[in-house]
Amino acid sequence: MKKIIFIFILMLLVPITKVKGFYCTYTEIAQWKKIASNVNYFYEYHENNGQVTFDITLVNLNKDIYFVDSTTEKKHEFTKGEIKLTGYNSGDTVIYTFYPVNEYCQDEPLYTMRINLPTYNQYYGDKICLGIENYSLCQKWSGHNLTYEQFVKKVEQYKESLKKEETDDEKEDTNSTLNYIIEFLINYYYIFIIGFALIFIIIYIVRKKDNIYS
Repeated sequence: MKKIIFIFILMLLVPITKVKGFYCTYTEIAQWKKIASNVNYFYEYHENNGQVTFDITLVNLNKDIYFVDSTTEKKHEFTKGEIKLTGYNSGDTVIYTFYPVNEYCQDEPLYTMRINLPTYNQYYGDKICLGIENYSLCQKWSGHNLTYEQFVKKVEQYKESLKKEETDDEKEDTNSTLNYIIEFLINYYYIFIIGFALIFIIIYIVRKKDNIYS
């Protein structure tokens, strides 16, 4: 009798916990993980007065899973297979963590989706970028923390480096041509010697004939 009372007291003192192995099988978890990893996304942006915001759309959602947005800490339960979330900023790293709806396993993370949004370059359309649009600092999506003055200085330095490269290329072309001529003369100098000798002989013979008939 005492033993039964002791067990009863022990049961009252020890909280009853959910046993994942009993309520939530590994087969179910594997199935939910597969469903969660099948979720895909795409994003679009809105540009306004030099600022950009992003909308992210998740597709292939399923009634057996929900997710939490780490940016807002908001829980999103299933309503339909697609959902659009708005108001993200340029350069944000958005993390969605998916969980099963099953009440015994709903704290078990199934899959984490990480989305790195591109960083918007508000100076990309500046007139100083005219003609060098492929330069990294002149592209629409370019991560930097430069002020406008620093940006202009960097771009001007890049332009100067291009001019120097063009000058160096021209010098290299000139040197290459000169080296080719010198190399040709060194390798085939005997042809020129023979040619000059033949010309000299022909001139000598012609003059000698002229002297004979004069």
